[in-house]
Amino acid sequence: MDTLETTEKNHVNARSVLLVEDSSVTQDIVELMLTQAGHSVAIADDGASALAQLRDRTFDIVLTDFHLPDITGLEVVKQYLSDHPGGARPTFVAITGDVRGLLADKANCEVFDRIVPKPLDIDLICELVETPRAKPSAPARMVRAPGERTSVIEDLPFAYFNWPDVQSQTRLSGLQGIDAVLVNSTDDLPALWRTPGANLLPIIDMTGAMGPSADMDGTALRLGDTDRIAQIIDHFHDRRAELHSDIVRSTDPADRLLARIHLAGGTIDPRRSGADRSLIAWNLLAHTDDLLQPMTKLVAEGFLATEFSERVHHCPSCQSARLLVREECPDCQSPHLEEESYLHHFRCAYQGPESDFRHGDELTCPKCRRTLAHFGRDYDRPGLMVSCRGCSKTTSEPNVAFVCVDCSTRTMADAVPTRDILSGRITDQGLAYLKAGRSFLGLTRQSLRLADLPLDLVVALNRAASRFNDDRTPFVLGYVTYDNLGAVQADHGARQARDTRRLWLETFQQNLPSGTIVTAGSTHDFVLMPNADKASIQPVLKTARQGADGSLRLDVGARFDLFGPEDLAG
Repeated sequence: MDTLETTEKNHVNARSVLLVEDSSVTQDIVELMLTQAGHSVAIADDGASALAQLRDRTFDIVLTDFHLPDITGLEVVKQYLSDHPGGARPTFVAITGDVRGLLADKANCEVFDRIVPKPLDIDLICELVETPRAKPSAPARMVRAPGERTSVIEDLPFAYFNWPDVQSQTRLSGLQGIDAVLVNSTDDLPALWRTPGANLLPIIDMTGAMGPSADMDGTALRLGDTDRIAQIIDHFHDRRAELHSDIVRSTDPADRLLARIHLAGGTIDPRRSGADRSLIAWNLLAHTDDLLQPMTKLVAEGFLATEFSERVHHCPSCQSARLLVREECPDCQSPHLEEESYLHHFRCAYQGPESDFRHGDELTCPKCRRTLAHFGRDYDRPGLMVSCRGCSKTTSEPNVAFVCVDCSTRTMADAVPTRDILSGRITDQGLAYLKAGRSFLGLTRQSLRLADLPLDLVVALNRAASRFNDDRTPFVLGYVTYDNLGAVQADHGARQARDTRRLWLETFQQNLPSGTIVTAGSTHDFVLMPNADKASIQPVLKTARQGADGSLRLDVGARFDLFGPEDLAG
């Protein structure tokens, strides 16, 4: 864990940071993280102090809480800009728990370079300081190809990513700072889906050919429809603000798909489409081949609930579902077949295709040469047979084969593979994962990160780490998981489960030695014991857990994962 290292490092990109925040806990953790990364940090408790420091010093970046004791962070920035018109300016980052309220006024977006939601993501703050995003001097406009028609969209103060990008498809890392994607060609849309950040943005179709796969048909927009564009961009922005930074930055196809489903309204819906080689299109950009494995993973994790929608045959060679279904001759595989009746002559018992009997307008038995004049008395038609015009063979059961339109692979009908196409919706567990990030999965499936811990615990943990580095004083961090909490919630309700967990933690803390720090987290709880090692703490935790378990009627199934300095350093 980087924060446990106290060795001084050379940081050629060290930046000066002003943190405007009235919470001492937030001050401690942000200052700790940034100074250990080599940056200089000044603290202001309120707006007046912030303005005073901005007058006296030059800062590269200003991190300001939106709600301050005297004035708002917005007023701080506006006052600074009023006092310093033109010229260079710091990067201003707003930190707020009310993203929706802050974005309600578009003028706020012109003042702040970035808005970071609470609870605070320390990793994101460090990333912003390391690579602050400069604010453009004018609203970003989309890049147009020569001769391309204009649209009402270009007059709006939003930044667009033009697909295909006429300059460079790699010019924007993660599409940061982009409000929407404008699709001017439907060529290679799966490549757009795989572009980092594209899953988090609204898709505006400028071709009129994407249908429900796009979030808006740009060709149908009129001058009076500009509010619709702003509404959909705001909707995506609000939904993105609900996502944990782990999910926003993830490159895992399953995480990217789950995030997109959430942004699109919580469901993934297939429909038949002849334009796609899978014969299926979705309410998002991705090709069916890019969705099947991530959907399977999400279902296995319990993050996506699915329902059967369609069953599709596909080519075993190229996976295309564009298949030509045909009847073939069993002998020569020719599809040049003709179906006809076969006749049964009662008198001589001869049976054969009607063409053998037909002579002009009369039917004559080819065996006995008698004329068949009366149906039901001279002959009947017991069935049909198929004649091959390629090899002249006849059969009552022609073969059925599938021929791929894309690669020409021929497959017998009983050997053609199928795939089930499923619709899906995000489960409550999936929604919790989107908001909690990878900490939702537990330490057995990921490494511990500072972003997963409550801020006050991080401060205490780093103090313990400093003592360990100074004089080797040991400490143990315990990560508390409740294996039975889901069952308690299912049987007794969410409120009972929440109260039981809280009471268990309170009783558990009472049974621990003084000086032990116990902190409640969002999905897990934590215990930090100074002057202890993992071996000596085991019986102490066992006794405290037994006391907590015995005081409650319901069993929450608490268990511990323990970490010492040697586990956290690195």
